[in-house]
Amino acid sequence: MQTEVENAAKFWINYIPDSSLASDKKEALWKALVEVLLEKYMGHWHIERTMLGSAYRSISNWRGLDTVLVKAAHRARISVDVLERWLPRDQIMWCDPYSVTYRVGDHGSVLTFYEDKHGLLEIVKKSVAEKVSRPGSDFVISAYTTPVVIRSADGVEISRRGGSSSAGPSAGGVQGLHASPTKGANDLRRSAMSP
Repeated sequence: MQTEVENAAKFWINYIPDSSLASDKKEALWKALVEVLLEKYMGHWHIERTMLGSAYRSISNWRGLDTVLVKAAHRARISVDVLERWLPRDQIMWCDPYSVTYRVGDHGSVLTFYEDKHGLLEIVKKSVAEKVSRPGSDFVISAYTTPVVIRSADGVEISRRGGSSSAGPSAGGVQGLHASPTKGANDLRRSAMSP
């Protein structure tokens, strides 16, 4: 949470030019915003379900400054006018486990400010493993080597490059993943169980 919060604070502070706020004051504002965000997010940070609580963790300057920005300014003894002058209007930022994203305007694209790809990959692996372990799951998993090979019940094998699969080129535009047809679902389940 610390890294994401520090990047979220940096996101907002970067809008304030050095000419309008002394570097020590800017640092104090950044520290205050980090403290305020850590306090707010305590108990609302869900590593296993990263989107849970995302709206609560959002910060906006939509129809006025978000209360966490105002609170941080007061804590750092900086005039709220500085924030109102320099922070962009109609902007929302989400601080979630492993990422900080933002959108400008009602219909703008969601852009990434910070992302921990390793952390996101670990969550995806864990999520897939949980789905695979459920009775009646559509997925069968077998590990030949690292990485894990995942097969759907309809006979499509999906694995990361570097594994022992002999599958062809990348499918579906997913970087590092490829698919190839395999045996029927019952054969897949049996092969997943065998060593």
